[in-house]
Amino acid sequence: MASSRLAVLCLWLAATGCAAAQEPAPQGTSLQQSAARRFPQPVEVGTLLRREVIQPVEAQNGLGRVRSVVRRPDGQVELVMSYGGVLGFFSRPIAVPIDAVTLLGQVVEVMDFTPAQLGKFPTFAAADATPLPPGDVIKVGLAKPPH
Repeated sequence: MASSRLAVLCLWLAATGCAAAQEPAPQGTSLQQSAARRFPQPVEVGTLLRREVIQPVEAQNGLGRVRSVVRRPDGQVELVMSYGGVLGFFSRPIAVPIDAVTLLGQVVEVMDFTPAQLGKFPTFAAADATPLPPGDVIKVGLAKPPH
């Protein structure tokens, strides 16, 4: 039910032109400032799990899948995704700040990092973070469809 409400909200925002443009933030903009431009909406953590993660470009190449959402000791919320590999094999987990991702329908887009930058992210270490339960609610920005 929550995911259908989110889908309706995404469609409404896209139709009215209210969603933020699908482009990275201007140089010098913090992730928090960039995320604020994307109309953050409450989303249950469980609805993000196993979603495909894509690039925010016209081709929208797949980058991996959401494995979990975690909170670091400093309070930072991060989305842990599988990254790299071939056809889902030999991928490794990386953690991307939640402020750098948006929802586009049933997929998650990484907005503020290129695949080359993501490739340099360290492998996620579970000991450094606490997984958020599926029922927890976090805020995630919305993306405007490319067409």
